[in-house]
Amino acid sequence: MKNMFKSMLATALLAAGYSQVEMASAQVYPTTMYGLTNLPATVAAGSSSVSTNIVSLTKNCGIALQGVFNVSAGTSNVVVQGSFSADGTNYGTMPWTWIIPANGTNRVVAATNWNSSQLAGFVSLNVTTVTNLNSGTLTNAGFFVNRVAYGAAY
Repeated sequence: MKNMFKSMLATALLAAGYSQVEMASAQVYPTTMYGLTNLPATVAAGSSSVSTNIVSLTKNCGIALQGVFNVSAGTSNVVVQGSFSADGTNYGTMPWTWIIPANGTNRVVAATNWNSSQLAGFVSLNVTTVTNLNSGTLTNAGFFVNRVAYGAAY
């Protein structure tokens, strides 16, 4: 009888614990990740590369931009620039600027992001320029975009 009571108590506690775990949940947002493909594989020392990399923006979505690179020499900055558009055709004349310090020959992984409120009213971002202020060549391992949808509409 004593063992049966312990067994019933253990079962009841397990069921109570299981029901609590079952009720726990996390809010998960759908994401879209892709790489910017028009940036050059390398940027010579002290020079800039100009290209067109359109990132479509979606209502109620934030984005994160990640850059991965290394330089053959130097610890000066790498400057990434782009501009936003409200209509997808005309881009602002005041560029958005992202300054990333190089780390010698070590790989650099840097990220920046904008939430959906900061992107309200814009439909696209054009990442246009990568400037290498270092004394060595920049090797571009990739620039990536991750779009995060907030709420039901994405």
